[in-house]
Amino acid sequence: MSQLIGKCIVQGDIKTLTGLRVGGTSGGLKIGGVDLNVIADPWGKPYIPGSSLKGKTRSLMERFYQKQPNHNGMHLCQNDSDYAGCEVCKIWGIMGDARNFNKHTLTRLLVKDVYLDETSISSDMRKNLELQWTEVKMETSINRLTGTAQHGSLRQIERVPAGAVFKDAQFILNVFEKEDKALLKNLFIALELVENDYLGGMGSRGYGRVSFQSMTVFWNSRESYINGEVSLDPARKINDGLDTPALLVKNFDEVLQRMN
Repeated sequence: MSQLIGKCIVQGDIKTLTGLRVGGTSGGLKIGGVDLNVIADPWGKPYIPGSSLKGKTRSLMERFYQKQPNHNGMHLCQNDSDYAGCEVCKIWGIMGDARNFNKHTLTRLLVKDVYLDETSISSDMRKNLELQWTEVKMETSINRLTGTAQHGSLRQIERVPAGAVFKDAQFILNVFEKEDKALLKNLFIALELVENDYLGGMGSRGYGRVSFQSMTVFWNSRESYINGEVSLDPARKINDGLDTPALLVKNFDEVLQRMN
């Protein structure tokens, strides 16, 4: 059984640069409800599920490392030797069903849900919103022969507006072996890829462009937990001046040295 060496905690804000839609349940049964809702917390505010962030970063890294899908459209290692050198499964984990493994496999990356910073929706923005926190975009399909809208294709799509900020996104890398610290660079690469791709649905239509901002990186060792000295104090961050994915990738050796 592997013993925890420590946890690397990466925090930051996610700013929407174009309208964002992470889908929720249909609003069609509500009077005046939109056709395609965003997912919302119990108070009706949109949020970004950790599962959406984790799934998106994983899928982009599978393509980045040219991993062949072998399980419902995703890549999963099938044995110990493949897993040991895999840049994806070793960080993002594998499914729980049995495979040809003789050793215990671990999921190192944990991703938390991220909640809306209400203050990022300014009074000027609110004047142009159809709902309390979101906008409603009308879409339709056009018949390319006639140039007219297809019958029954008009739909209302709810989106978080450009300029909204989701506060304190948190990615936690569990370190079980000394070599695991170097895996952190792949997380930063994945966040770079998201910035140049999209988050949520309908990205090919311009939705879901985001940026990761004000990033902080903290290292808390096993001893920190034993001694009650776990800290997310900005004064103890190990990435001074490196507050974007690109800067963290470019200067990763500096971050790694501080972790060690």
